[in-house]
Amino acid sequence: MSPSQPLQLWLITDNKPGHRNQLEGLTNALAELMPIEVHRYEASLTLSARFKTIVTMYKDVRIKKPDLIIAAGHNTHLLLLIGRFLFGGKSIVLMKPSLPLSLFDMALIPQHDGHFQQNNVISTLGAINKIKPCQTHDKNKGLFLIGGPSKHHGWNSHQMAEQIETIIDGAPDIRWKLTTSRRTPGDFLPLLNHLKTKLTITPHTETGPDWLPDQLCESGFVWVSEDSVSMIYEGLTSGASTGLLEVPILKNGRIQQGIEDLLTAKALYRVNDWPNKTVIPKPTLHLNEAQRCAKLILKHFNYVE
Repeated sequence: MSPSQPLQLWLITDNKPGHRNQLEGLTNALAELMPIEVHRYEASLTLSARFKTIVTMYKDVRIKKPDLIIAAGHNTHLLLLIGRFLFGGKSIVLMKPSLPLSLFDMALIPQHDGHFQQNNVISTLGAINKIKPCQTHDKNKGLFLIGGPSKHHGWNSHQMAEQIETIIDGAPDIRWKLTTSRRTPGDFLPLLNHLKTKLTITPHTETGPDWLPDQLCESGFVWVSEDSVSMIYEGLTSGASTGLLEVPILKNGRIQQGIEDLLTAKALYRVNDWPNKTVIPKPTLHLNEAQRCAKLILKHFNYVE
């Protein structure tokens, strides 16, 4: 590839929002460093659909071969490796793969999924995302990001609503917004009806692709329910002061230990640790994992010095 030619990226997705978010974050970061050309492919579960995808790849490769083939999601691994074998390019998987690491040219693996000594692994602090650090945080604006029950966390809608009311009552001058997720139980939002004069609620079904990045850039305070690990790291990446809304913990594992490490480092704080409800605790951690990984990838594969 000559310096004047764009880097050819093939992205393979299972269309899950979190995985699309990872792919978009890395793609945007690569685009900031050098010219790129992107082709997107879907890893369907059916054999006929996968065959059609491979045929599409074959048509595309007759025009330009891929430089990097990047995939996120367990269902994308086989198609990623087939594409790499048939059409060339370097294979990059954005998670701890379900297949041996030696099969991939590079893997970006969150620290909470384990530590690996292989030279084809980049360890990340949380999953990469498309959020960028911002300098426009307003101490008079606050944001609540609400998840729901998961395999690692339970849920108590009344307890969550009480925490939110405590925060709002403690900082009445802040203009608060709240959004939910697909996992948020249906009994939760009615518990906030009495706060409607103090809290603007936008259900996740009413948010567009730019809603969350825009709100994270504007908000001085971000409170995330502890089950929403990806949104915790998005809050930290934005540079906002990020707090945790507590939920019952069902399983203590690597993910929970990662959260505890952030609390110990004072990168996060809980409701009871908020020292002054009108002063924003300064973030102690400055994250931009997508940009860091993009630079390492380009250097590893000798696209930059």
